[in-house]
Amino acid sequence: MRTIIIDDEQNALDVLRLQLENYCSDIEVIACCSGGEDGIKAILEYNPDLVFLDIEMPHFNGFDVLNHTKDLNFKVVFTTAYNQFAIKAFKFSALDYLLKPIDIEELQTAISKAKSTLEKEDLTKKVEQYLSFLKPEPPRTDRIALPDNGMLVFYNENELFRVESDSNYSHFYLVNGKKITLSKTLKEIEEKLSHYPFFRVHQSHIINVTKIKKISKGENAYVVMIDDAIIPISRSKKDSFLEQFRKL
Repeated sequence: MRTIIIDDEQNALDVLRLQLENYCSDIEVIACCSGGEDGIKAILEYNPDLVFLDIEMPHFNGFDVLNHTKDLNFKVVFTTAYNQFAIKAFKFSALDYLLKPIDIEELQTAISKAKSTLEKEDLTKKVEQYLSFLKPEPPRTDRIALPDNGMLVFYNENELFRVESDSNYSHFYLVNGKKITLSKTLKEIEEKLSHYPFFRVHQSHIINVTKIKKISKGENAYVVMIDDAIIPISRSKKDSFLEQFRKL
């Protein structure tokens, strides 16, 4: 497959090109473009079969590139640094994507999918779905309702410290010292709290990121909450958690 790589980071370009050359024998890299504008020119000139396309680029981002080349038929695999909300949007719209740093097996899987079909019309609809998912929601006026002694008690997000899993139950720890237990899994709770400042740092823990006192970033990473509770950070969540935290 005749392939173009578009990314404004030179290191990302070089690494992906080497990965394709060393591990993907049926890929021919015909151009590496350090930005959206160069990428548009290369696509129009070479009419590739496949494009690896970064999203966040200055001047012309990934979607600008697609808008300027919409009359051509090629498969796209988006490459992106991890962002929890953006990844949900990818999954929602069924777009093909790879997370940086790119894993070799995931790269090979993406290429196998790309070889199966070229779906330009489908791609346009998927991009529209992705962008609609990312549109900012209106300001929330709702609070978090928790059942307590047969009543629904409403809490502001800053009144909750964290949530801990216990099999099919979840324990809410409140700033006032109370603990409220619900017969819901942590996955269900995570979905309900997705638009609040909570992050699932571990298979068994969701925390309010505004209630963190400090973070240990060593091999066995953990956070210390302002109530001195120590919460482990799983290895699979560590990088994405720290990335989200830097954006606060």
